[in-house]
Amino acid sequence: MTVDNVTNTIAAGAVTSPWWMPSLADISSNAALLLPILGCAWLLVQIITKITSRDRD
Repeated sequence: MTVDNVTNTIAAGAVTSPWWMPSLADISSNAALLLPILGCAWLLVQIITKITSRDRD
């Protein structure tokens, strides 16, 4: 890929940003809400796994 192709792609993205930027903002705000919840759920899974594997030994 040449520098001209990269520049043209970036320019096209900038020109069309009014159409795709709101959906990106929605995805970002949803991810910001879900990430701490999913992180806590993953932490609980790890704790439960560690406790149950310790009981088996």
